[in-house]
Amino acid sequence: MVDRWKEEGLPRPGTSLLNRYHLDEAIARGGMAMVYRGHDRVMNRTVAVKVLPQRLRTERSHARFLREARLAAQITHANVVVTYDAGLLDDGIPFLVMEFLEGKTVYQLLKSRGRFPVRDAVLILGSVLEGVQAAHDRGVIHRDLKPSNVHIGERRQVKVIDFGLSKDIADRGPRLTGPREALGTPSYMSPEQVLADPADARTDVWGAGTLFYEMVVGKRAFPKAGAPRGPERDREVREIFATILRDHPPRPSDAVGVPPAVDEFIYRALAKSPDERFQTMEEMQRASEALFRA
Repeated sequence: MVDRWKEEGLPRPGTSLLNRYHLDEAIARGGMAMVYRGHDRVMNRTVAVKVLPQRLRTERSHARFLREARLAAQITHANVVVTYDAGLLDDGIPFLVMEFLEGKTVYQLLKSRGRFPVRDAVLILGSVLEGVQAAHDRGVIHRDLKPSNVHIGERRQVKVIDFGLSKDIADRGPRLTGPREALGTPSYMSPEQVLADPADARTDVWGAGTLFYEMVVGKRAFPKAGAPRGPERDREVREIFATILRDHPPRPSDAVGVPPAVDEFIYRALAKSPDERFQTMEEMQRASEALFRA
């Protein structure tokens, strides 16, 4: 039998990191890391622990992983996940320790219940915008806003999670991506991300727009690449990028019968030119509040 923990160079559930963080069980696997539910013996609290698999351990991925911890730790806000600790283990494995969140992501809720009523979607979006504005105030842009990166707790507390693609707006140092490399989740990438142009706060406006569209309509604004990898996926991703640069998503009012004001709000957030979008999270939030009266 293949030992997947040894094969991937990941710690087994039941072991401890630094003689402090006991790993109870693996609970999620993302594109960059394995996530465990663990226990912090020093602080006596449940935590989430992210560990980078062996196959992804390169100098660039190490830097990106630890950058996530550095940038996320700068943000203190009720609508942003708390980062407690990060570093490298003795064998060079990067790890990240965060608050453990009970509840479900917007992605999970969409799969189980379908779309959200406009009022509920506006309330969730408002919390996301407040959290992301707090990040922007600290000079950090998220660059990967999507339903799986928004968590809703059992008491309806909304948290923005996963700053793995975040960027310091003022950072003019060496790039942690390749030259002219598009970075993000294809269906949710802004035109400037597709073109590998510089991103700023308005990139997160676009991400918030795709999030809101999906909550209201129950479908992605732009298509998903279905193939797992290889030439077929590359072709699908190129088609998604062409759609993002060229087309607008179907109007929500046509798709699900919401007020036309919802169309106008979403289309402004998803303007191809950043100059034509809402310029800040605060401006977008003020506009979203008007949808309660639509």
